[in-house]
Parts: sequence; C-alpha cells; structure tokens
Amino acid sequence: MIDFVKVRINDKGFAQRLLQNPDFDFMGKINPDTGEQKDGSRTAEYRNLKIVLYASGMVEVTGSLHKFANEGAHNYDSFTYQRLVQTIGEMMVVLDTSPDRVSLHNVEFGVNILLDTSPSRFLDTILNYRFKLPEMRMFNGKGYLMQWVQQNYIVKVYDKKHQYRLDTNVLRFEVKTMAMVHLAGVGVQTLADLLDVSKLRLLGVKLCETYNGLIIGEKLDTVQMSQPERRIYEQGMNPNFWRDLTDRKQRNYYRGQFEKVIKKYGAGIRETVGRLIAEKVGELLKTSDVLPDPQNKNIGHFTTSSKGVKRLINSTATNTPPTTSQRRCKVCGTPIEHRRKDAVFCEQKQCRNSESNPRNNFKRRVNQSIDNTLLFEFGEVFRPTPQQREMMVYLNIQVSRKTTKQNVR
Repeated sequence: MIDFVKVRINDKGFAQRLLQNPDFDFMGKINPDTGEQKDGSRTAEYRNLKIVLYASGMVEVTGSLHKFANEGAHNYDSFTYQRLVQTIGEMMVVLDTSPDRVSLHNVEFGVNILLDTSPSRFLDTILNYRFKLPEMRMFNGKGYLMQWVQQNYIVKVYDKKHQYRLDTNVLRFEVKTMAMVHLAGVGVQTLADLLDVSKLRLLGVKLCETYNGLIIGEKLDTVQMSQPERRIYEQGMNPNFWRDLTDRKQRNYYRGQFEKVIKKYGAGIRETVGRLIAEKVGELLKTSDVLPDPQNKNIGHFTTSSKGVKRLINSTATNTPPTTSQRRCKVCGTPIEHRRKDAVFCEQKQCRNSESNPRNNFKRRVNQSIDNTLLFEFGEVFRPTPQQREMMVYLNIQVSRKTTKQNVR
C-alpha cells in the first residue's frame, strides 16, 4: 500500500558513513562556468532511491519503496504488508541505520485494483474531487492520469494498464501527502511507524475517505427519469456545473440529489470501485502466520519496543515455519507446494534476493575495507556497530589481528 516516501536523517556521522559506502556513487553539482561545486550537496541513486547528502550533514532519501522491492523496475503488482516489512529491512541494511531514526516528510499510499473494463473508461466517469476539476496527463497518448492538488496532499487516479502496457485492467488510486500535518491523526512520523499495522489501517481508512470525495457519474438513458431527475442528472453530468456552485450547502444538496439519481438508474460503478479499494486495502494489510502481527513484538527482521523499531538480523522468527500445513514462500507467503521439497522461496527473484542481498552487500564492504586497510591490521581499526555485530554473528565473521579475506566466506 505504501509507495513513494521522502525521509530525512540529520546526522553528519551518518552522512560520512554513506560517503564511504561502496554501493553509492555520489556526485556533486558543478558550475559549468567556474568548475566549482554549486551548493555542497552530493547525490547518488540506488534501485529507484535518490540519496542526497547536504553540506549541513542532513541526508534525504526519496523514492518508491514498491519499486525498490522490484529492483527499481515497476510498481504495478501487489505490495503486501509482508513485502513492505522485508523492503524496509533491506533498505535499512543498505543505508546502515534503523527505521526509528528516519523521519518521514512525504508518503504516498494507495492501491492497484483490477477492473472488468479499461481503467480509462472508469476515469471518464469521474467529474471532480470535492467539486474541483482535475488536472490531466496522458501516457504516450494511451491512458491518462487525473490528479487534484490540495493544500497538504495530492489525489491521483490513473490507468496503470496503459502506463506499463499491461494485459490486465489495473487502476491506481493513491494519495500523496505533501505535508505530514495531513496525517496528524494517523501518528505516522518515522519509517518505523510504517511497520505498525494499526497505523497502516488508519491510512487505509484515509484512502477510502478520500475516494468518497470523488463525484462520479454514469452515461444513462434518461427516458425513464422524471422531469426533476432528468434536470438534476443533466446538470450534474456537466463538470462546470459543480465548479460554478460556490455555496457549500448548495453543493451538498445537489450532490446528494445527483447521486440518488445515479444510484437509482446506474450500474453502481462508484460503489463497486469503492468496495474494490477497501477490499484491496484489507488484502494488502492482512497479517498471517507467515509474518506475525507487530503487536506480538516480533516481525521477522524487526522487533518493536517503546523506543521504536530496531533491526534484529539474527532473529529466530525469520526461520520459523508457518503453522499451516501448506508450505509457503518465507517472504511473500505464496504457496510453494509445487516446488521441490527443500524450497523456501517462490519463483519471484526479489524474494530470493531479499535474504542474500543484505549478507552479500555486507561481506563485500568488509572485504573492500580489508583490502584498503594498509597501515594497520583490519581488526585494530574496525569498530562495528551493534547491528553490524549481529550481522557478523549471523555470517560467522571473525575479526582479529590476523583477519584476511579468507575469514569472510
């Protein structure tokens, strides 16, 4: 359900660690006339994430968590709670920090739903959002996006099928929070809060409430309508009619009358899509025996506490098999009875990589550090963080005065 995020960490020490991370290639903005660096900031990109180090020491990371989970390729599949937890865990390993230290400044939440017809046909039925006409954008002449820019957030509805040239009728409905005051009642302040299912459900409620702000019409035969119904219908199907209404009571009155006519003679498109959105929210946030609810104080790679959520790499819960008799992928929960008996992952590449990538990245960084330590023995200068020590225990890495690359296998 979570997609784009903008997060920040104000810590010069953290910024320095990122500069030394071989996974990131930071580049500065250069003045083409003088050759001098413009503002002192440096930028790197990694699997759809944009990481900016400012001269002040603040670090800003922006990008789609959903695309990050798909190796930066796309965000049109289902992004479940289990995958969200796994993705945040992998992101924290890459950045070498913990989610409770990462403050949220923008967050985008929404769902992809399957329709029986082209998503663009549904978009044609949308008249406005809270009586405001939409801004429109096309995807290479096929399919389009409608959005409404509000004071603290943006509402978007668009044709995912034509955006990515899919075979299925995927519609995207989402809210992009531009100022976190819009989510004041949800209590989402750090990346760790996105691991709390109860808060994600509140975001789901917010999403459904936002959908209810859309005024949706249908092309109907007016023959069976009474004279007043026909007049209300014809007025309501004109987008400019709603724009010209300025009085709130008048707007609400005409909307109520218009929706009564649509509900009486229409096919229930508004109700159907609203139900699909609500059902998709419930499906994505469903916690199962594959990944325990965070209220049980154990969610795989993370453990919750009153101080926030901290990484726990060597968690025994990670290897705990599901209680159900059916074998499932340990990452996404997909049934894998059809695979070989010793298989623990499904066919998806990201599920297999989610376990091996953090270990391989850490081993590579240790090996590179060993190669670059010339004046001293590596064991004398290496000072691992508590999280790194846990990773070392998990990988059985021994660091001593005699450390060589053969220690890391």
